[in-house]
Amino acid sequence: MRRSRYALGLAIAGDIGLIASLFVIAGSGSQRLILAAVFSIPLLIALNGLARGRIYTAAWASMASLFYLAYAMVEYIAGAGSLGVDLCLAASIALFTGTVVFAKWDARERGLTGKKRGND
Repeated sequence: MRRSRYALGLAIAGDIGLIASLFVIAGSGSQRLILAAVFSIPLLIALNGLARGRIYTAAWASMASLFYLAYAMVEYIAGAGSLGVDLCLAASIALFTGTVVFAKWDARERGLTGKKRGND
């Protein structure tokens, strides 16, 4: 098994954990549940591309994960420290790390790294 698949598994686990944590943070308030559903739409789209192992999806999902990381930090600093916020923080870090490492290792395994050529 290629090493990049382990990073892809971490990214997929982080994506699923992030979706779950958004709904845990939302609780039972109807307006917050709608907000959690809207916030989870990009994650659901990314989940499809990550499950297929697409590097382009991993690239934009890594940038999107920084938004969710900022959201978790704001919730944590605002004093809403709970299990959902901790899970959101951990899942966004896992998603970011998994997507970045997957893109790097997959490019290396395919031989797509930017090596210098002789007399170009």
